[in-house]
Amino acid sequence: MNTVERLQRTLQFVFATPHSDFYRSFYSRSGITSCPNLTSINNFQNLPLLDRASLSGAPISERLLTLPNGADEIRSTSGTSGQPPLFYYRNPYYPFLSRMQVQNGAKRKVYFWSYNQLISHVDRDQLEGLQTVVCDPNQLPQHVALVRDMQADTLAGTPSILLMFGELMHDVNERLKIRHIEMQGEACRSTTIAALKKLFPLARHYSGYAMGEAGREIGVRGPDCPDQRGGYYHATPNDLFLEEQNGELLITHLSTPMAFPLIRYQTGDQVRIIEQDRCMCGHNGQSFELLGRHNVDFVRISGVELRHEEIATIVAKHSAALETYVAATVRESVHDGRQRVMLEISVVPRKGAEGAIRDVSRQLREDISQQLRVSATSRLCDLIATGQFTQPEITLQQEIPLSNKAPGIRMAREN
Repeated sequence: MNTVERLQRTLQFVFATPHSDFYRSFYSRSGITSCPNLTSINNFQNLPLLDRASLSGAPISERLLTLPNGADEIRSTSGTSGQPPLFYYRNPYYPFLSRMQVQNGAKRKVYFWSYNQLISHVDRDQLEGLQTVVCDPNQLPQHVALVRDMQADTLAGTPSILLMFGELMHDVNERLKIRHIEMQGEACRSTTIAALKKLFPLARHYSGYAMGEAGREIGVRGPDCPDQRGGYYHATPNDLFLEEQNGELLITHLSTPMAFPLIRYQTGDQVRIIEQDRCMCGHNGQSFELLGRHNVDFVRISGVELRHEEIATIVAKHSAALETYVAATVRESVHDGRQRVMLEISVVPRKGAEGAIRDVSRQLREDISQQLRVSATSRLCDLIATGQFTQPEITLQQEIPLSNKAPGIRMAREN
């Protein structure tokens, strides 16, 4: 079955299901009243785009395309583009990276993650023959002994968490026992990959780019891929069809039946798609390079996203003393055996307002800290309670950088 036939099958499924009128109603607003007959990819790309507003505006019961007991798993997005809608899946799985790891000799994995839905990931790791334990990333120092006693050969988590954990493993012989590093949850910069290779010189690197919308990894990169750029991924085969429109990634599910397949869904991620990519690792098909988020400006602090609009509102309170510019950077590190998370805010005082800047800086710190507490995740609450995250640091710049001389707020991000 070729790609056009699989896209046709997905459309037939959503039009025929008796349990939901969502897609029939959605397409009827564009004059499509029956299942389209696809003759080519170009024909498929004439269909309207599905966005989060359309999903969030529909009741859950209207979006479920199977009986209620047909959804094996419910996921949500991180919410970087607004209110996160829920997504439903039947029989979700994450076999790609764990299968590659087992084939390369992996036996015992420690995964630094705190989301409950990772339990299904553990189950599927074990089905592949990989013993996996999930550990709280807030308590990294406590897990050094666990990794040693368990004789783990595989570590998994976000690149920044893995880097901090590696710095806590002072015994170089213990680090040499780590043979597999799995990076998830954020795009990894080349400098971070180089630092991880220095800490774990014998480890092979695996990267997965997953989305709550997709219900599984949409991109993977194994240790045999010669291109090890941080944002470069192979599209997972058979399950997803990827498109790029105005630089934004669109995804369509090809696996049916599903509780709710997405069709031409706008992910909000900026990518560059390579349509026919032949790789030495054996992949032959679509690949993509992740460039960032589409129309989203934020910094993420332990799961809490501080958005452009929120910072704009806070800075506007002090417009008499501050220019309409702020750079926000999150830095995570290990100091004296403890994790540290710092939010650094750089502002530019207006001419003549230098005398008031101390009071303005103090108030700005308090306002931003209060905004973070309002939407704090359990991880950030724990960091605040233990003193590992304190009020933001405020630094002053003499003038707005030339590259940022434009109205509004410019934000600098550091993963």
